[in-house]
Amino acid sequence: MQFVNPEHFPQAVHIGDFAGNTPEWHEARKNSIGGSEIGTIMGLNQWESAYALWAKKLGLIPDSFEGNWATRLGTAFEEPILRLFGEEHPELDIYRAGTFTHPEHPYLHANPDALAYNRETGEWIVIEVKTARYAWDFVPPHYQAQVQHYMYVMGICKAVIVAVAGMEWNEFEIEADDFQQAAQLDLASKFYESLQTQEKPEWDGSEHTYQAVRYQHPQIDDSDVDLGTLGLQLKNAQAMAEEATSNFNMLKSMVADTMGYAKTGYVTIDGKPVKVASRQSRRDGVPFLVIHK
Repeated sequence: MQFVNPEHFPQAVHIGDFAGNTPEWHEARKNSIGGSEIGTIMGLNQWESAYALWAKKLGLIPDSFEGNWATRLGTAFEEPILRLFGEEHPELDIYRAGTFTHPEHPYLHANPDALAYNRETGEWIVIEVKTARYAWDFVPPHYQAQVQHYMYVMGICKAVIVAVAGMEWNEFEIEADDFQQAAQLDLASKFYESLQTQEKPEWDGSEHTYQAVRYQHPQIDDSDVDLGTLGLQLKNAQAMAEEATSNFNMLKSMVADTMGYAKTGYVTIDGKPVKVASRQSRRDGVPFLVIHK
């Protein structure tokens, strides 16, 4: 699959066609904000926090993630999924995207999985491929933010997320949203400024932030620190967390008992069933309860 001609996107600045995960690819991305990072900055990414991303970009903690089977399979399946998408849409020419930056905000970069040109309408479309273990009812918010970021940088008005999730094929069309893109730009600008000033992002309650802070202080000396009201807040939060955990475990036990052998539990809201919990198992093990957000 050939790379797109950058001349088709005069509103974006082409900085190169780099193979994924090469030194050149990482160098082009390290001093800017990409689509896969905007969801983290917005607090939408369950796998990373804004603080952890900030610390990685400043070199305070290592970016040690080298991939797992989920990411390796996703990368391996990307090319054949794009070929299948092209077969489903013969009106489209599919291209690799390369890496672009926004002309007015060069700290924003875009490296979508692919770009498609519709020969019938003359429009360009951002194409993003996703694979997942379980079927999707909707596009996760951090993926929506990702393609909005790509559309903003590239000056494109439409994106399609091709999701092979739970062995189901889905195509989700997403239109450019000026309001969301403006909100994302505001947060990205503030995050980029925090990198320049080395001022910490706002604290959040994620485990990723806690682990990032832990890594930065590996030594223990004999000094003491007066925590003041922060220490009192910590003790109160611990007591509340223990009580919440106890209540949560009690409710899980009651729900699991009520569900019995059932796979799914739901509640009715405004006359519609809303999934609350499901029972799952791994490798024929004892089923466990999954709570749906």
